[in-house]
Amino acid sequence: MDEALTWSGELGRWFEKTRHEGIRVLGPAAAPITRLKRDYRYHFILKSPSREKMNALLRAMLAEAAARKIPRTQVIVDVDAVWLM
Repeated sequence: MDEALTWSGELGRWFEKTRHEGIRVLGPAAAPITRLKRDYRYHFILKSPSREKMNALLRAMLAEAAARKIPRTQVIVDVDAVWLM
């Protein structure tokens, strides 16, 4: 739980100080099902009318996560999520 909370906090602070005009960032927040098997989960919800801006921000976030040594297997991007789980 500590790693997931730490990583989501780091990415949340990055989203706060990064300019992302036209994109609304909600979170981090505990996922509705906080623990799945042995993994704790936190999520962000990003909203934007521009898919291009959203894709650019998500790519930048993944690069930032890699720079912070957050394992890529621990960061899941679900574009057009049907439900939050």
